[in-house]
Amino acid sequence: MSPRKGGLFVGTLSKESGARTLFAALDLFAGARVEVLGPDAPSHKLRERMARAAYLVLPGTYDAVPRTLIEAFANSLPVIGSRVGVLTELIEEGRNGLFFEPGSARDLARRLAWAGAFPEKMRQMGEWAQADYTARFGADWTYQRLFGERRRYARAL
Repeated sequence: MSPRKGGLFVGTLSKESGARTLFAALDLFAGARVEVLGPDAPSHKLRERMARAAYLVLPGTYDAVPRTLIEAFANSLPVIGSRVGVLTELIEEGRNGLFFEPGSARDLARRLAWAGAFPEKMRQMGEWAQADYTARFGADWTYQRLFGERRRYARAL
């Protein structure tokens, strides 16, 4: 398997998606390579791109958990996201991703440069991202565990 390289942005080219900030950051740091994929891309194409990328870029503002973040974590892909909203609850700086100030192309360019300079650290963050996915979103609620929890709760009342 070849080493992962560059980034991936999945979304529309709207203001809310932060695409303008991403493109401005790419102008500031020409060494970064970020592939752009539309939100309606087939799931097999998204998985293929995630398998090749070193990180996912989420430059927008989000009210709900972006599905692409969950898929990135499941695919051992750290996230470079804006420090706003729900992303601050899921991304841990230096553990499963990196933050930049919302709307700051300069700060995003710095993070992209750092990610390119330290691929081994990004790979380690990807491993932590997958562990976080398993812990937070994994379906390990067996019948016994689920109803055991309910019984304990009922006894406590």
